[in-house]
Amino acid sequence: MLVGITTNEDIRSLHPAAVRPGRCLAQIEVGPLPAGDAAAWLGRTDGITSALTLAELYARRDAAKPITCPGQAARVGLYL
Repeated sequence: MLVGITTNEDIRSLHPAAVRPGRCLAQIEVGPLPAGDAAAWLGRTDGITSALTLAELYARRDAAKPITCPGQAARVGLYL
């Protein structure tokens, strides 16, 4: 089984058991997308004047969408 995780944490701050050889097959860093690529990813150019990270792109994409869980009112900051 392969599992992918994402984090904004420095890899050195993660528990050694998670990143030891044999457990962690690759560490891939994705930097900010240039403004043109970020605008293409979002499908719009309004307000895109600088490079954006994936987290920033998802936040902009989802800004108009309420976050909901079945049986709960919409709220921000849901955690598992």
